[in-house]
Amino acid sequence: SFEDKKLALYNYTKESLEAMKAAGIDIGMVQVGNETNGGVAGEKDWTKISALFNEGSKAIRAVDSNILVALHFTNPQTAGRYVSLAKTLDDNGVDYDVFASSYYPFWHGTLSNLTAVLKDVANTYGKKVMVAETSYAYTAEDGDGHGNTAPKNSGQTLNYPITVQGQANSVRDVIEAVVNVGEAGIGVFYWEPA
Repeated sequence: SFEDKKLALYNYTKESLEAMKAAGIDIGMVQVGNETNGGVAGEKDWTKISALFNEGSKAIRAVDSNILVALHFTNPQTAGRYVSLAKTLDDNGVDYDVFASSYYPFWHGTLSNLTAVLKDVANTYGKKVMVAETSYAYTAEDGDGHGNTAPKNSGQTLNYPITVQGQANSVRDVIEAVVNVGEAGIGVFYWEPA
């Protein structure tokens, strides 16, 4: 049932954090869900999604009120998406601190748009913002036996050469886009090495 799902999410989050803290791990931020544009734990209705987010937040706050709560979305290039998501979260009373975005330069539009949509959320809703996932290829060679997500000919825009320097420039530019948000822009996580 939905009530069981809420309880399971709360308990899993709380027990996981307690185990990490007991092991001496310093936890600064916890992300509830991953790229949760259209659903969480099988739920597609935003009232239910919001309730699940709040169970995660409640568990995090119960363990340590200093831990930042992050929610993570993607497709910042889609006009109106982030302002609509942030409004929905606000309308549903979701407790969180950080509005996090994926940003892959080959899929997600311009850096100036990324800055603009994050700045809009930060200014309108008083949230910290960040990029929770980004990456760029330095080679087109297969490094792990799985198909590469980039470069491909599937509508991707490759604004940087597929080289070590191209990768470095891409990451640097994503970091600058978050810096350009202002104080609310708190950082960038690089998504996996391959």
